[in-house]
Amino acid sequence: MPYKEIVYVTLSNHNPTFNLKLQETSTMNHMTHTCAALLYSTLLCLFTCDASAADPPAFESEIFKTGTLVYSDDFDGNIDRERWGAPTKDKQIRNGNLVVVPKFQSKEEAMKALKRDHHLGLEPIVHINRIPEAFVCHLRYKFDTKKLTPGRPSFQIGHHMIVLNYLEDGGHRIKLPDGPSFAEPDSGMKLGEWIDLVIEYKKGEIRMVVNGHDKTYKHAAVTIINEKDKLGTRFTFKGGPDCQIVFDSVRLWNCQE
Repeated sequence: MPYKEIVYVTLSNHNPTFNLKLQETSTMNHMTHTCAALLYSTLLCLFTCDASAADPPAFESEIFKTGTLVYSDDFDGNIDRERWGAPTKDKQIRNGNLVVVPKFQSKEEAMKALKRDHHLGLEPIVHINRIPEAFVCHLRYKFDTKKLTPGRPSFQIGHHMIVLNYLEDGGHRIKLPDGPSFAEPDSGMKLGEWIDLVIEYKKGEIRMVVNGHDKTYKHAAVTIINEKDKLGTRFTFKGGPDCQIVFDSVRLWNCQE
């Protein structure tokens, strides 16, 4: 038994008033120490979380030995203009996600605003700009829509270059520019569900890990360079009608062969 409890028991038979004061003092001391311990634990947890959040994600690759993290985003701040362009009404951060929706809801509305009859912004379209020549990318996103339409939704790795899209019964397809396509039903990729994607790319070789389904393609047609695209190498996402595109996180490393 601790010394204080022995003293308390001994004095309790002689001075009840003193015993009560001692009990109150002991209780207050206990509460003070308890509060201090809780405060310390809370601050330690917060500092640990902040430090963890500040640490860059670990680089892993089967193609490259090293990589430099050039972009990392969990969408808990402002839109990165360098990667996504300026924020607009169709491209906003909401509840920790970047959400992209169509610019206009009808052809008539779009034609009236744009004074043209083409590229009317009736589907969500967004780009991730400044993609390195050789890279590793981790991306979590989804096309939130109920049905496929011709060529939509699609993710273009390089504008109009390597295309990743959905199979009708689940899974995905990889289409190389001016080259073959590869059906991968085992990935189970479905509309409206999150896609956990890893891309490792260098000219002539691309590794795609879609929801854990891992496949590497080596072919002369593996390239993300579009000589006609004056805006540089970029990712392009096109959702199709009645769709929104939602991004949860992005990690991008610049790699050396």
